[in-house]
Amino acid sequence: MVEPDSKVEFMNSSGAAIACSSQGNPTPQITWIKKDGTTVTDVTGLRHVRPDGTLVFQPFRAEEYRQDVHSAIYRCVARNVVGAIASKDVSVRAGK
Repeated sequence: MVEPDSKVEFMNSSGAAIACSSQGNPTPQITWIKKDGTTVTDVTGLRHVRPDGTLVFQPFRAEEYRQDVHSAIYRCVARNVVGAIASKDVSVRAGK
């Protein structure tokens, strides 16, 4: 499993991409969850989960900053019929 760094900081003008991958048979599905256990979904123009499991934070204007998106704790989870494995917490913080 390619585990993401435990801390990711980025500027609003640059955005960030956090990779996560895993191998298994059958091939695991990658999802992201927040600290409270809810599944991460796309937020138009701000956050996107790519099919390859990468969590992407898009560049944004300062007035588009959202604490629940840009200053949060995430975890990557790889799951298949055999079981699931989660990454360590990833603390994300965007600067405005």
